[in-house]
Amino acid sequence: MLRLLQCECIKLKRSKFLLIGILGTLIVPFFVIVNAVTKYLSNPDHAISVFSLYDNALMFLMLLFAPMVLTILGAWIISHEYTDGTLKNIFVIPVSQTAFLCGKILFFAILTFAFMFISWLVILISALLCRFFIPVEQLTILSFLFFLKKSLLGAILLFASQTPLIYLTIRTKDFIAPLIAIAAILLINVVLSSSPIAGFYPWSASYLLVMGRLSRQGCPWGISVSIILMMSLSGIAASLLRFKKEEI
Repeated sequence: MLRLLQCECIKLKRSKFLLIGILGTLIVPFFVIVNAVTKYLSNPDHAISVFSLYDNALMFLMLLFAPMVLTILGAWIISHEYTDGTLKNIFVIPVSQTAFLCGKILFFAILTFAFMFISWLVILISALLCRFFIPVEQLTILSFLFFLKKSLLGAILLFASQTPLIYLTIRTKDFIAPLIAIAAILLINVVLSSSPIAGFYPWSASYLLVMGRLSRQGCPWGISVSIILMMSLSGIAASLLRFKKEEI
C-alpha cells in the first residue's frame, strides 16, 4: 500500500494538477484575509477576529470551493488511468484491483486532509502577520487549535461526501460527469444551506456539523451523521464492486 501511495505522489508531482491543488488551497484563505483587511480599513473601529476568519473560510471551503477542487483532483487520479491506458501495464505486476483502488481512495483521503490543513495553516500565518499592522482579536493558541480540530473534522466529512463521485468517475471513465454532478450538488448546497432540510442533505449537513449549527436547523445530529456515513460507505462499496467488474 505504501508503494501505491508513493506512485500516486510521483504521478501527481509530474502533472499540473499538483499546482492546481496547491493554488486551490490558497484561494479561499487569501480571499478571506483580503476581505477582512478591506472591511477593517473602511471601518477601523472593528478589529479583525480570528473566529470570523476561520468561520468564513470554513463556510466557503465546505459549501463551495473544496468539493469542486477535490472533485477535480479525485476524478483525475482515477480517470487518467483510463485515458492514458496505464491500467493494462499496472496489473502486469502482482497487485489486485481491490488493493489498487483502495490505494487511490486512501491517497484521495490524504489529499483532502492536506487541503484542509494547508488552508488552516495559511490563515494562521496570515493572522500572525496581520497583527503587526492591524489589530487581530482571539489570537491565541487555543483558538487556532480549536479551528484545527474543526478543519480536520471538515476533512473527514468532505472525504465522506466525495465517495459517490469516485464511483461516478469509475462508471464513466472520465471527469466530465463528476464535474457536472458536483456543480449541481453545490448549487443545491447554496440553496439549502440555511433551510430547515439542510441537515438531511449530506453536503450542507457536513458544514453544519463542523460549525455546530445543526441543532438550529431542526435535524438531530445522529440522523445527519447516519446519512453521511451510509452515503460514504455506499460510494466506496459501489466503487470497489464496479472496478472489480472492469475488464482491463
